[in-house]
Amino acid sequence: MKLNKELAEEAKKKGVCAEWYSQLLHTEDKHALIKMFLKGIDFCISEGYPSPRLFRQFDGIRQQHGIFQSEQIQAENFEYVVALGQCQGAATYTGYAVGQVFVKHNTKLSVTASGSAFVMVDVFDGAQVEVAAKGNAKICVNQYGGSVASSELDGAKVKIIRKQSKTYKNGSRQQHDFEHAL
Repeated sequence: MKLNKELAEEAKKKGVCAEWYSQLLHTEDKHALIKMFLKGIDFCISEGYPSPRLFRQFDGIRQQHGIFQSEQIQAENFEYVVALGQCQGAATYTGYAVGQVFVKHNTKLSVTASGSAFVMVDVFDGAQVEVAAKGNAKICVNQYGGSVASSELDGAKVKIIRKQSKTYKNGSRQQHDFEHAL
């Protein structure tokens, strides 16, 4: 069975909508499939999709897009960092960079922002995250689980929002989180 068909069947079992199911069936390019993962990150995070077995078939490609599974991370100014499994490492944002970081399972990640960078961080499960902002940087953390330690230097801002659920409600992030981040 082709990878896209396996992904589509697994997504269907998790309750993906008909439109996304059809897109998965007809998308064979691995880079395009990764872009679908990022676009539908709310569903993927909430449903634990795709399985680690299927995800391993993207090794070498997913890292280019900022997606890591049980590996070392050294990411600088990535638009997205998705850390799954037992990752360890750092995501650094400088200058005017903007990023979204998703930390799940038992990952240990340090997120730093400096200059005028802005970073949204979503933390789940047993993940351990340290965030540090300096200069005019801003970091907003949505904490669904895990632990978060933070520090601010030189007038930077870190905001931690402790959520009442363990994941996104109904499989979708609330736009409110982004509109009222800081």
